[in-house]
Amino acid sequence: RGAWRRARTPRSTRGFGSSRRGRLAGPLRARRSAMFQIARLEDPNVKILPENLGKPRLTAITQVIEDLYVDKVVKDLGLVVTLYEIVSIEGGTVYPGEGSAHFHVVFKAVVFRPFVGEVLEGVLKKSDRKGLYVHLGFFNDVFVPEHMLQEPSAFDEEEQLWVWNYQNSRMFMDLDEPVRFRCSSVRFPEQPRNAKALDGNSPQLGRTYEGNFAPMVIVGDVNADGLGLTSWWQQETE
Repeated sequence: RGAWRRARTPRSTRGFGSSRRGRLAGPLRARRSAMFQIARLEDPNVKILPENLGKPRLTAITQVIEDLYVDKVVKDLGLVVTLYEIVSIEGGTVYPGEGSAHFHVVFKAVVFRPFVGEVLEGVLKKSDRKGLYVHLGFFNDVFVPEHMLQEPSAFDEEEQLWVWNYQNSRMFMDLDEPVRFRCSSVRFPEQPRNAKALDGNSPQLGRTYEGNFAPMVIVGDVNADGLGLTSWWQQETE
């Protein structure tokens, strides 16, 4: 017999039994390779400081490229995860009175940017009336707006959690649980001019739930069979 986990009662009555849900269509599987791509980038002014000119040129330039780009978002491209290779190095101009050497560098980098429709898995970190906030570990700016949750869903004010009302079950979306979502869009918000402008932005426009600016936002969708908490779709053996 098959049963499905994660239906539960509200906290006030928890312990008096939990609901089970009927078998649904097979779950969507997360695709783990297409979200990364190798991109060719170019920086016409990589500066090697005087104290690093004694290092091998490739070593010094690699360190600068990694400092400038790794774990940074390149607008309209994605999050640079790691340097893949240095393609070419030209120049080495030293300007009078400065002492630094300037190079024109072409390089390749591994970039994270899921395509629209790709299914990913993360961890649900926060819920509010606007929707869900999901972390991927290396990337934390995933937002699922309330109109892209399973239907019908409602926000439980007491628990501060979203609940999918499936048949006679209340399927709570517990925090710190694995969640599967589909990429609806990837956005690169404009940097707000000041803190007041940032406070007025929605999560889709780059405001994180901690009040910081996110230069890249993945908007997710969980309104489909197989999406939502992964534990909903794990069949128990009895």
